[in-house]
Amino acid sequence: YSTKKVHVIFTYKGKNLLVKKDIKCKDDELTHLYTLILNSDNTYEVRVDNEKVESGKLEEDWDFTAPKRIPDPNAKKPSDWVDDEKIDDPTDSKPAGWDKPEHIPDPEAKKPEDWDDDIDGAWEPPMIDNPEYKGVWKARQIDNPAYKGPWVHPEIDNPEYQEDPNLYLYRDIGMIGF
Repeated sequence: YSTKKVHVIFTYKGKNLLVKKDIKCKDDELTHLYTLILNSDNTYEVRVDNEKVESGKLEEDWDFTAPKRIPDPNAKKPSDWVDDEKIDDPTDSKPAGWDKPEHIPDPEAKKPEDWDDDIDGAWEPPMIDNPEYKGVWKARQIDNPAYKGPWVHPEIDNPEYQEDPNLYLYRDIGMIGF
């Protein structure tokens, strides 16, 4: 994991917007040329030593505008929607003799000679791990016939979305940081 990355930040309507993609920077002892190209179709390219390392659409890789589509606020997951991809196999049953306790009294333990039941209480042998214990039984899992897949929230066009055809246009670059 490296925290060394290229930061591409635009100021738009008074807010600083950081690129959503993780753009790796060169991590060596050499000097490198970093280039940002903004195109009139609102696309961009980031180059390092004149090799393209990232590209895309300004509107998709920064939060310049509200999203084009949003989850439909009126859509709700159906109450009968099944979220479980797997279920317990109803034909699977616990094997006979499975229910053994996890711990058992130590059969080799002896009551100490100086033990006094009146003073010390009734003696009980210490507990040890049961070698016959197999763990908690769980039924075999099978595909759930009622499972239709994960529920996907339907989306609608965002009424607050406004396209800006001039995202690329900067008349003056105020700052370049290294």
